[in-house]
Amino acid sequence: MKSESVSECLCLLGCAGEMEVSLLEEVENILRYRFRNKKLLEEALTHSSFLDGVSYERLEFVGDPVLSLAISNYLFLAYPDLDPGQLSALRAANVSTEKLARVAVRIGLHRFVRHSAPPLVDKVERFVDAVKLEINPVAHGGSVKAPKVLADVVESVAAAIYVDVNFDLQTLWVIMRGVLEPIVTPDALEKQPQPVTMLYEMCQKKGKQVDIKPSREGDLSVAKVFVDGEFVASASSSQKDHAKLEAAKIALGKLAHLVPSTDKKSATNMKLNFAADENGTWVVEAPKNKLRELCAVKKWPIPEYIIEKDSGPSHEKKFVCAVQIPTADGILQMSGDEKSRVKDAENSAASLMIRALQQYNYL
Repeated sequence: MKSESVSECLCLLGCAGEMEVSLLEEVENILRYRFRNKKLLEEALTHSSFLDGVSYERLEFVGDPVLSLAISNYLFLAYPDLDPGQLSALRAANVSTEKLARVAVRIGLHRFVRHSAPPLVDKVERFVDAVKLEINPVAHGGSVKAPKVLADVVESVAAAIYVDVNFDLQTLWVIMRGVLEPIVTPDALEKQPQPVTMLYEMCQKKGKQVDIKPSREGDLSVAKVFVDGEFVASASSSQKDHAKLEAAKIALGKLAHLVPSTDKKSATNMKLNFAADENGTWVVEAPKNKLRELCAVKKWPIPEYIIEKDSGPSHEKKFVCAVQIPTADGILQMSGDEKSRVKDAENSAASLMIRALQQYNYL
């Protein structure tokens, strides 16, 4: 699939003055809403790096809690049988940075951001390409970290609408409901659990006690994860639910390990072909495809890839990727070797994961 060009991925760098009326109208068509005050929409699409205009930071300040409240109201009415903990997890899934970033990509909002920060282009472009290549779209845990700028823009646009409709929350929700589709439902959340749920379930199976303690540091909410009384990870965010979710993600990565499998019935005799790479190391041929097939046989979820390291100048980039597989024993994670392309880094992680699965008798 052909990816968007750099110039299409974000609005042109440093485009001075007011946004063209045609661009604002195109965004209005996407939102299916006509602004009375067009300046609000222009502000919502302006990054802080763009000096010739008012940035979206003030609108984002409003949009963050307002969008969370609108989602809360909807979930409260739509799912009367869910307890507060379940509602909280569902809300976190629907307003997480990755979910909102994916909304921006789905509706094409990322193409209209005004900025003067070249590094943003590369980050957004890689995320857009990764989302487009997904066979089964997910709400979180994609192969590339979601750029916060995309979620910020969605929150800012929501705030712009909220102010434009004279702070009417119900009208805002009528407009934003379609923008935020697909809404994460309890069934969808069960099929792809949030990191907090996965952390509790993994530790419970190991007989360990998890405690996520919230606190405040200035304007930020902080969540700290403790397992059996020992500190494991922490994260901060403007929202308590976001901080908790991100801290759980970090904790899962730190606690992930391979446990010898006792499920001999699901063992597979799938043939694995090995070949030597450029360094003379024996690796599995077509490792990503093979790992996906192995997971299907084991009835495991599709492997998820994340970029752990992205270093070097643009012409000499180096990447280290990790692959994660949620299982009944916990999350299996393996990091690969440093490569010059993300695809090769993912293949390295997949190859090492397959070899580890063999070593620990999973296959």
